[in-house]
Amino acid sequence: MSVLYFIGKIIMIARIAAFTFAISAVFSVNAQSGLSFYQYVKQLEKTLVKEGSDANKTKEAFNSIKLFKKAVVVQQRQRNKVKTLDTFLPRLVNEERVSKARSLYKEHLPLLKALEKKYHIQPRFLVALWGVANDFSDSVDGYNALSVLSSLAYANQQQDYYQQEIKATIDLLNTPALGVTEIKSNWTGKVGLFNIDSSQYLSSYQDYNQDGKVDIWHSVDDSFATTAKLLENIGWQEKYTWGRQVKLPKEFDRSMLEKGDYKSLSQWKALGLTRFDNRALPNATLTAKLVAPDGIKGRVYLTYHNFEHLLALTDSMYNAIAVGYLSNRIKYPPIK
Repeated sequence: MSVLYFIGKIIMIARIAAFTFAISAVFSVNAQSGLSFYQYVKQLEKTLVKEGSDANKTKEAFNSIKLFKKAVVVQQRQRNKVKTLDTFLPRLVNEERVSKARSLYKEHLPLLKALEKKYHIQPRFLVALWGVANDFSDSVDGYNALSVLSSLAYANQQQDYYQQEIKATIDLLNTPALGVTEIKSNWTGKVGLFNIDSSQYLSSYQDYNQDGKVDIWHSVDDSFATTAKLLENIGWQEKYTWGRQVKLPKEFDRSMLEKGDYKSLSQWKALGLTRFDNRALPNATLTAKLVAPDGIKGRVYLTYHNFEHLLALTDSMYNAIAVGYLSNRIKYPPIK
């Protein structure tokens, strides 16, 4: 056998060993508590029923749950990755994705304009959310959402969040208007083309193409409409955008980054902030706060209230900024 064969075998064994170590490390907290995954699931089932969930429907839904180790390991790897906006944005919002976004914007413009009239969401933000969530895929499937969410709940400290999403997933399964027998998610527990939470889907689902079912996994129409309705529900302001990159003066009080206070643009201007190209900030009657995911030496943004709504859909400062940046690239230069 060749040397390359043995090298390949060694690499494969090393990967398996690393995966096994990662699994044992992630689940060590729960192992110390004496609860196996399936004991934890039973305990979770009892908690949901105690809090008002239908006992029979909850039991039926929980019968399908299995430990989904990949979700936990991938989540840990993502958390441990070192990234900055300077490397993240050029990779995610590259010229190929911008070109695709502008093309799809033009292709779906009649639908997007109709949605804007009904839900008051600018079309460019819906297209940008789609691109960042799933690279404009028009069909996704995935894994059993209850298994993913329960596995992540077992391995994490965010019990309230995961318990809420598990309950919402069960409610989705028992919503006659949806007519689904299984909810599929990605490895983070997010559902559909736009990677939203089950609770967000439950609060906003729309059968926009009126085919008798709401399908946010394979219907672009339903996915756009559901996301637009969700943004409308949480308070999106159609008249405004999301924010802008800015420059700070040399002598700047760093504590303002930590406080996260909203100030008027005129107040920020008085403190010495300018647009990134050194022009003065606009004279709009808006309030904004500073956001700097990589600290004061990284990219700094003044973000408006709509940015909070992007965060609610993306759960990531980096992704929310990527959505805003991609929406800008869709808008400028104007699409003819």
